Amino acid sequence: MKANRIMGVIALALFLFLNACNKEDNPIGEIPVAPDLPPAASMTFDLSSFNTGGSQLAKNATIQSKNNFNNAAARVFIINSIVLIGITPPSVIFAQALSQQPTLESDGKFHWVFEAPYLLLRYEADLAGWVDRENLRVKWEMRVSTRQTNPALDSFLWYEGYANIENSQGQWTFYNPQKPDTLQKVALIDWTVDGPEDARLSFSNIDEGSDGLGDVLTYTVLSNDRKIEFYDESTGFTSIIYWDAVTTAGYLQVPDYNNGQPAHWDENHDDLDAPA
Repeated sequence: MKANRIMGVIALALFLFLNACNKEDNPIGEIPVAPDLPPAASMTFDLSSFNTGGSQLAKNATIQSKNNFNNAAARVFIINSIVLIGITPPSVIFAQALSQQPTLESDGKFHWVFEAPYLLLRYEADLAGWVDRENLRVKWEMRVSTRQTNPALDSFLWYEGYANIENSQGQWTFYNPQKPDTLQKVALIDWTVDGPEDARLSFSNIDEGSDGLGDVLTYTVLSNDRKIEFYDESTGFTSIIYWDAVTTAGYLQVPDYNNGQPAHWDENHDDLDAPA
């Protein structure tokens, strides 16, 4: 982490130096080097351990109670269906930008412009990125156009955000495509990604018209450890689901199951007594 900060400071100093040297040759005041895209992991996380059929390790499991794992899997399914369904289309289209080449436009921003298919729809996507010198960060905007949705979208600001110079943490704000004329904020992601085994994403419901306003879903990766924490604003309760990414053993702790105590399962997804 310390090394990342040092590299970020060096990168920023180099940017400012080159920018000062190029102002006369470049009237828009930007050096012709595109900022690195934020990692795809800044929008998504892996829940495959709870897919139908579970881990391959469970194939040889004995016939025992799997209530704890099945309960956790059902809750993950609900999370995936309700909380993440609105994030999936923009995250899939964002991932497609990783294979595109940007161009520097007259507005001083780099643009990744491409046609983006998603399911049966096709979007014209324009991802813009530029350095915000005042706040020492890189800012991002994704605009999309399509006539295949209702309402149709015309250069709709789907989401915007920023990342620090190290590209290791930042924030995304998502807008409601059902109300393109009002720019209604619906979700916020605060993210930190220091590598494939060190990441934290917090999804906040900021939709004023939603029953889940104020709910927060946090996903944490640390080595093989995976954890979901869901804060329900309406009850004030926090639910936890933890598992090992290699063995898929884990536990859940939720207010309405097992008297609110941790309920464990092993690598075969069989129920376990609570550790002593």
